[in-house]
Amino acid sequence: MEMYENHYFTLNKVCPCKIGTESIQMAIRLFNESKNIAIFVDKMEKQRVIGKQICYNEEENTIFITKMYASESGAGCSENKTLIGERCHCEHYNHSKEFKSKFYCKCGAEFYRPMFAPIFGDNVLIEPYKTVLSGDEECILAIRIDKTEEE
Repeated sequence: MEMYENHYFTLNKVCPCKIGTESIQMAIRLFNESKNIAIFVDKMEKQRVIGKQICYNEEENTIFITKMYASESGAGCSENKTLIGERCHCEHYNHSKEFKSKFYCKCGAEFYRPMFAPIFGDNVLIEPYKTVLSGDEECILAIRIDKTEEE
C-alpha cells in the first residue's frame, strides 16, 4: 500500500466531491416506487439521474454506471490533451499522462455511496470496474449489492 500513502481515499476513506442532494433524493424516491432493482435502474436510466448510462446485471446483482466523459461536463484537465486529461473527472489525477492502478479511482467510485448506501445499506461494494486512468476507453463503476470490501 506504500504507493498510495498520499492517495486521498486511502487517507480519508471518503471522496472529497459531493453528489447532489437532489440526485440522492430522486434515486431514493425512484427506488421506493419500483418493484425491483431492474425497474429502479431502468427508471434511473430514463430520467438520466446519474452518469452516461446505468444498467443492472441480475446475474451479478450489480449496477453498472458508465460515467460521462469529463470534457462533456466541463471537467477534465484542458492542458492535458491525453485520454486521461479529456475523460477523467478527478482533479487529483486528470493532469497525469501516465496510467495508474484502478485503485486510484476507488475515491471516484465512492462518490456514489451517499446515493446507494441509503437504498442498499452497508452491504454494497462500490468499485471501479473500468477506468480511463488505468487505460480503458471509459469509466464504468460497479455497485455490487450484498457485497462488502474484503478485508
